[in-house]
Amino acid sequence: MAADRFWQSLGLCLMAAGAAFLLFVAAYPLGLIRAYPAPPSAAIEGPLGFEREIEDLNGLYREPDEPKQVYLERLTKSVAGGMVHYWTEGDRWTASDTRYTRISVFDNYVIWLLGLLPAYHESFQNYEFLTPGKALGRGYGFCSQVSKIVYSILIEQGIQATIYGAEQHTIVEVDGNVLDPDYGVIVPYPLALVEKDPSIIDSYYSDYESMLPLLHEAYGQPWHALGTPEGFQNIRAYETVLERLKWLPPVTLLAIGVLFAGGGLRGRRPFDSVPKIFTFGRSSDRGA
Repeated sequence: MAADRFWQSLGLCLMAAGAAFLLFVAAYPLGLIRAYPAPPSAAIEGPLGFEREIEDLNGLYREPDEPKQVYLERLTKSVAGGMVHYWTEGDRWTASDTRYTRISVFDNYVIWLLGLLPAYHESFQNYEFLTPGKALGRGYGFCSQVSKIVYSILIEQGIQATIYGAEQHTIVEVDGNVLDPDYGVIVPYPLALVEKDPSIIDSYYSDYESMLPLLHEAYGQPWHALGTPEGFQNIRAYETVLERLKWLPPVTLLAIGVLFAGGGLRGRRPFDSVPKIFTFGRSSDRGA
C-alpha cells in the first residue's frame, strides 16, 4: 500500500506540474498574456504605425479569381497596416532593444533557452520570423521583418519572389514589381530600373513626401538578394519544428502523471499493465 501511495502521489505531482507547464505554454497562444512589450505610442500613431489588426491570416492569401496585381497591392498594404515600423533612431538596432526583438519566453521557451547559449546568443537577440503568424503576433519590426512576412506568404502560394536588401532598406520584388510592405507601397517597375533612377518612386510614395530624400538615397544604393529560397525554407521548417517542440514536455509530464496516478489508484504499479514482451526462463524441453 505504501508503494501504491507513493506512485499515486508522484503521479498527482507530475500531473500538477504538467498542467501548470501546459498553461504557461498555452497562455500566449490563447491570448491570456502579452509575450512582447507594446510599442511606444508615438510609433503606433506615427506615419508608419498601426492602422488595423490582421485578425484572419487567411485573408492575406490570394482569392481564386483575384488579379495578381490587385492581390500584390492588397497584400502589401495589409501587412504594412497591421505592423508597426520599428522606432529606433536611424533604424539601428542596439542591445537595449533586446526586450522587444528577442524571442519571448512566453512565445517559445525553447528558442528563448537556446538564446542563452553562447553559440546562439547573438542570433536570437534580434530575431525576425519567417512564419507570418508569429511575426504578425509580435506586431512590429524593421522593414526586413515585414518583407519576410510578404515573401513567406507569396512563396507558400507558389508565387516567385525575392527579398532584396540595401544598407537602408529591404523590399520584395515580384514579376518586375517592387513591394515595400514597410510603407504599404507597390512600385510597378523592376528594382534594377528604380536603382538607376530613384525618382521613379516619387508618385508612389506621395503620402511620404518628407521621406523621399531618404528613400532616394536607399533606392540609389546597390541592392543584393538576401538569402536563398532553400535557406529561407530551412529556417521556416526549423521554426515549425521548434513551435511544435515546445508542447512536448508539458504534455509528456501530464501523460506520465496520469499513468502513475492511475496505477496507484488501482492498487498496482504504473507499469504492471504493460505487456511483457520478453520473458526470461528455462525452456521446458531442456534439462536442468
